[in-house]
Amino acid sequence: MSPFPLSSLISRPVCGAATKARTTRPNARYFVPSAGKTYARFQHADAVKRAQIAKEFKKDFKKDMSKFWLKIGTVTVGLGVAFLAAPVIYCDPVTSKTAPGAVSPPSQDNTVPAQPSPPLPPPPQSSLKLYELTFGTVCGICAGVFVKKGAKAVAFVVGGVFVLLQYLGSLSLVRVNWGRAATRFESLFYSTDATGAKRPPNVASLFRWVVDFLTADFQQRATFVAGFALGLRIG
Repeated sequence: MSPFPLSSLISRPVCGAATKARTTRPNARYFVPSAGKTYARFQHADAVKRAQIAKEFKKDFKKDMSKFWLKIGTVTVGLGVAFLAAPVIYCDPVTSKTAPGAVSPPSQDNTVPAQPSPPLPPPPQSSLKLYELTFGTVCGICAGVFVKKGAKAVAFVVGGVFVLLQYLGSLSLVRVNWGRAATRFESLFYSTDATGAKRPPNVASLFRWVVDFLTADFQQRATFVAGFALGLRIG
């Protein structure tokens, strides 16, 4: 038992009050009323709304500017085309007028009248008829279809052989000397120009060679070429 019982009885309420004050003081320091929270939320919503409005305004402004520049470009192009397509106007040269008091020289009676020029001959008629199937046209169409189908068949066979050889080579069953094959191809199809350089064939030279081969001793060459082109188209 303490020798001073009154002191312990007095100190307990005082210490409890001090402890309660210490614990409630920090909460009182950070106390925010409900009105302040509502105002803060209002400010935040207002800032978000202003940011959205500014973003939409910038987007609409960019769209309007793009439309404006598109209209300016269209008008500029139209004016340029109209300026380039405008017809050229040629003015007649200025001739000096005869003075009112001038007298024309007397005409001579022994002048010979000018003879009228003979009429021009009619233009030559073309041997090509769009809606007439002549002998040359029919032969050309048939030859064009045959050449196109045959070229497809040859390409199919050669491509199949190439793929098959490559497949067998990947399995180490055969070995193909492609360098020798390329040399053989060049010796058969390449041509030598004036400088001595070898030139590979092109489409024009191949078409010319085929036409010359098919029209040898064939009189209807023009109609055959037209029919041949049509056969290549529909074949």
